[in-house]
Amino acid sequence: MKKARVSRNIMIIALLLGVGCFALFSMIGSTVDSNGILHEPFFLVPFGYFFLLIGIISGAIHWYKRITAK
Repeated sequence: MKKARVSRNIMIIALLLGVGCFALFSMIGSTVDSNGILHEPFFLVPFGYFFLLIGIISGAIHWYKRITAK
């Protein structure tokens, strides 16, 4: 049962990090400086998708372990 708890915790943390990355991207926003260069925290978007993917995979593993344990 401890392994199922670990996969559940990884799922929760990864999903929160993914949502947090997208929230930070929206809150920080984008600016254009006087030279016309766009400054935005674009690195948060791929990290957000990565953490969401890890969360979904961990959730599927957790669900599969719970179903097969019965």
